[in-house]
Amino acid sequence: MTDNEMLEQLFRPMKEMKLADNGFTERVMQQLPRRDVWQLSRLWTAFCIAIAVVLFVLLRGWELIVYGLVMMMNNMAVAKTNLMIVTVLAGALGLIILSDTVRREHFRVL
Repeated sequence: MTDNEMLEQLFRPMKEMKLADNGFTERVMQQLPRRDVWQLSRLWTAFCIAIAVVLFVLLRGWELIVYGLVMMMNNMAVAKTNLMIVTVLAGALGLIILSDTVRREHFRVL
């Protein structure tokens, strides 16, 4: 018998058990954000990303990135420090995005 089968056997009686909660579950469900709020949040996020992309293109953001990379390559001592800072910042940003994505998926209203 596998671990999963043992767990299913252990929790099967609990799955079928009904608890009297005096309407608590219904009250909690009524307090959860509605689905249209989640859709509005996604639309707002998409709008902000679109504005950021438009500003990046209009203000030629790639020139700033290229200029920064050239400056880093011209001074290797500073480049190592700057590369470390950029790596840490990119990692932190990636973790923030990942945690926000996981949080949204975890608490997604079906």
